[in-house]
Amino acid sequence: VMGIAFGIVTALQQITSLKAMEKGSWAYTTVIISLSTLITALSGTLFWNEKITWSQIVGILLMIGCLVLSVNYKSEQKKASFQWLVYCLIAFVCTGLIGVMQKWHQSSDFRSELNAFLVIAFAVSFVYSAASWGHFRRKRGEKKSGAAAARLGLTLALLVGGGACIAINNKVNLYLSGVMDSAVFFPIVNGGGLVLTTLFAVILFRERLNPRQWVGLTFGILSVVFLCNPFQ
Repeated sequence: VMGIAFGIVTALQQITSLKAMEKGSWAYTTVIISLSTLITALSGTLFWNEKITWSQIVGILLMIGCLVLSVNYKSEQKKASFQWLVYCLIAFVCTGLIGVMQKWHQSSDFRSELNAFLVIAFAVSFVYSAASWGHFRRKRGEKKSGAAAARLGLTLALLVGGGACIAINNKVNLYLSGVMDSAVFFPIVNGGGLVLTTLFAVILFRERLNPRQWVGLTFGILSVVFLCNPFQ
């Protein structure tokens, strides 16, 4: 049952993350999704008797500041910004749930069933994604042509490559979540990926942010650091 739930949440997380990147800034999208550390922190308090520290409270306040400063309030872009924020928040929740499920599974008596858990999860995720892809292709009414075949080939290559990376990532993270302390594991996963993605967004994809958004981005990065509670 947890494998099925994990597969659905993983598929939904990937879809909403991609839609958020389509609608808005890649750097900002990554920051907000990385704030899902808040969910893992609260789950530790609710399920594993972990206390919320002062640094995590500071992280929550910084997270609120990041969300307020991140949205573009210009009237002509209000609709796109709202859609982007909705996709970001759904991906934020799903990413947090993925971390909670990983910790839950590896804290249970069934932690040795790691491979079976992931096979079930990815089978469900594949069926969900394939059905969605087929539906939207029919809805767009794509016609068979050389260009369409080339796009299909590129899409399949990205699917295979992306799927392999996600599978390896989940296998490693699922194992590490059960053998490493949360104070060490989550800062590396969330903080390291956040910094690398932000650098790629600014340097490789030439994203331009106004001063207000730079302040919000800084708040978001600091929020992830404080939520991971590195001072304990």
